[in-house]
Amino acid sequence: MDNQQQVIDYLETLGAPALRKMLLEAAFNNAELWKRLLTQATAAKRPGLGVLEKTLRHSLTPEGSFGWADDAGYADRVEDAVRLLDARIGDGDPALLELIEALIDLVERSVEQFHESSGLLDDAIRDLHRTHLDACAALHIPSEDVGRALFRRQLDDRWGYLPEIIDDYFELIGEAGQSAYWRVAFDAWEALPDLEVGDRSSSVSSRRHAIEALVEGKLAQGGDLNALILAKARNLSRSGRHLELAKLCREHGRLDDAIRWAEEGFEAFPVNESYPLESLLVELYRESGDHEKVEKVAWRRFERLAGCNAFFDLLEIGKLIGREGSLRERAFGLLWSRVEKQESESSKGGSFRRSALFGFERDHLVDIHREEGDVEAMWAVFCGGPVSVKLWQPVAAIRGKTHPDEAVALYRRLLPYVVEAEGPGARYDRAFEIVAAIRQLRVERGEVERFEDELRSIRTEWKRKRNFMRRLEGI
Repeated sequence: MDNQQQVIDYLETLGAPALRKMLLEAAFNNAELWKRLLTQATAAKRPGLGVLEKTLRHSLTPEGSFGWADDAGYADRVEDAVRLLDARIGDGDPALLELIEALIDLVERSVEQFHESSGLLDDAIRDLHRTHLDACAALHIPSEDVGRALFRRQLDDRWGYLPEIIDDYFELIGEAGQSAYWRVAFDAWEALPDLEVGDRSSSVSSRRHAIEALVEGKLAQGGDLNALILAKARNLSRSGRHLELAKLCREHGRLDDAIRWAEEGFEAFPVNESYPLESLLVELYRESGDHEKVEKVAWRRFERLAGCNAFFDLLEIGKLIGREGSLRERAFGLLWSRVEKQESESSKGGSFRRSALFGFERDHLVDIHREEGDVEAMWAVFCGGPVSVKLWQPVAAIRGKTHPDEAVALYRRLLPYVVEAEGPGARYDRAFEIVAAIRQLRVERGEVERFEDELRSIRTEWKRKRNFMRRLEGI
C-alpha cells in the first residue's frame, strides 16, 4: 500500500468534526488554501454579484512576484472562480457578463507578475474565456451586442487567448453579430490617422496594430488586392510596412509595384532597419532582368558588410547574373584596400598586440581562403600581417597537416593568450586541447622526445597555474 492510499484510508475513518478541525489547521498555516476556502464559503451563500465580485477580486489579486511553477496555486484559484461563475449562469442575470470580463482583465494583468509559467495558468485563463462564451449563449445576449463587445475585447486582449475561440463566438452570433463586429472594426480603422515615414510614435500603438491586423486580414480574405494595398498604405511609418507591400505585390505578379514599394522603403529608412528590403530588391531586380541594378544593390550591401559571409553572398549573386569573376576580383580589391589602410594607420600608432583579441581586416581574407580550401593562400595572408587570436587555432590545425613545425610554433604563440584568459578555478580545457594538438603532431612524426622537451618548457613557464599543471598530468 502506498503512502497516498494510507492517508486516504485514514481520512475515511475520521468523522466530519475531525476533518473540519484538520482542514482549518491546514488553512491557518497556508494562505493559498485559506483564500480558496474563504472564496468558496462566501459563494456558497449565493450572495449578490457585487459581493461575489469583491470576494473573487480579493482571491484573484496576487501578492508579490513569482517564479517558475508558482502559478499553480493561482491557477487553482482561477479554476475555483470558473466553477463559481459557471454555477451562476443559470441565474439569468446579464450583469454576470460584466463581472466575467472584469475578472478576465484582472487575471490577464496578473500574468505579468509570474516570471515563468508551468502552463496551468494558461489553461485556467482559457477556461475563464470559455465561461464568458457560455454565458453569452445562455443569457441570450443580442448577437449585435456580443459582436461589438467582442471587437472591443480583442483590442484589450493582452496574451492572445481570444483568437483561439473567435470562431466559436462567430458561430454563436451568426451573420447579424458578425456584421456588427466588422462595422465597428472598420469604423475604428477609418478613424485612425494616416501615417507617413517618420510618424513613429503612433505606429507603435498596440491598439492600432490590432485594428490594422483585423481589418487587413478581413480584406485579404475578401480577395480585393487593390483595397488591401490601399489599406496597408495608410501606415508607412515602418520599413516593415513597405516590405509587406512589396511582397504582397510580388505574390500577385505586380513586379513593378513591388520594386517601387521596396525602393521607396529602402531609401526612406536607415539601413539597420531597412536591410530586409535591400535583400528583397536584389531578388526583384533579378526577376525583372535588370542585372545592373542587381549588381549595384549587391555591391552596396557588400561594402557595408564586407567580410567572409558577405563575400560568398556576393559571389552567389554574381553566379546568378553571370558576373561572378568580376565581382570576386572587385571584392578582393576592396578587402585588400581596407587591410592596407588599417595596417598603415596602425603602424603609425604602435603595436598590434592589443587588437589581436578583437579583430582585423585581414581576418576576412584568411576566413575566405580557409572556406575555399586554399590553404597556401590562407597561410600567406595569415603570415603577412596581424590576424585575430580567434583564428590562430583553426589555422594551426589546417597548417599542421602539411607543415607541423609551423603549426606547433603557432600553437605555442597562442598558448599564452588562452592560459591568461582563464580565471580562478578554471579547468583550462582549451589550453589542454592546444597542448594535446602539439603532442599529436609530434607523435605522428615520431618526435616524442621533442614533445617532452616542449612539455617541460610549458610546465616551467606556467607552473604558477596549478589547475593547468594538473590537467597536463593527463598528457
